[in-house]
Amino acid sequence: MNKKKKQDIIQSFNVAIEGIIETIRTERNMKFHSFCAVVVVMLTIFLGVSRMELIALVTSVSFVLVAELLNTGIESFVDLVSPEYNPFAKRAKDVGAGAVFVAATNSVVVGYLIFHNKISVQFGQFFVLLKESYSNIMVFIIVFILLLVIGLKSYFNRGTPLRGGIPSGHSALGGALFMGIFFLTDDKRIFYLSLFLLILVLQSRVEGKIHTVLETIIGVILGMGITYIFLSLLNI
Repeated sequence: MNKKKKQDIIQSFNVAIEGIIETIRTERNMKFHSFCAVVVVMLTIFLGVSRMELIALVTSVSFVLVAELLNTGIESFVDLVSPEYNPFAKRAKDVGAGAVFVAATNSVVVGYLIFHNKISVQFGQFFVLLKESYSNIMVFIIVFILLLVIGLKSYFNRGTPLRGGIPSGHSALGGALFMGIFFLTDDKRIFYLSLFLLILVLQSRVEGKIHTVLETIIGVILGMGITYIFLSLLNI
């Protein structure tokens, strides 16, 4: 009996874990909530929270995940018993979705109350560090532009992250470096030399048939614009 009872308990755990994995695998909202939960855990590690704040965060995150699991169960059951449209089936699904919304709203409020001041302080220190070093600013801008270019290429679904597509990553980086040099020096000779190099970069992307003229123009405008905004805001 004890062995059978132990096996039943283990099986119950297996079923529960399989249900969670299946929900994460098949439900887009559950994937998003799980990602947010990971972000919250990382923030608690890097920013540090008190015991009561940790309890509030864990409770809120668990509340959202439980609500999403129950909502998925409700939707699956309703689809099983009522494959055709039924106002009661719609009502059941709407109520389940409403429960998730309430839980998510609660978690956002709790997260804001706990992390707002901590994140503000950390970002304040981050920008102080940037302003103290021009090289730090340019590294940050280049990384930001690279991530933005990859994101835009994925959105437009053209080319690969490192080759082709819109916008041109090389042109964006060339524009960023050109604008960085523009802010760094008043020497006209350096300005014209950097401009000439930028034109060569654009010409090589078009000549190699890797990008169209429009893609390179969009890239260089993107790189120059973002760099100008950051350097202007930081009063470089």
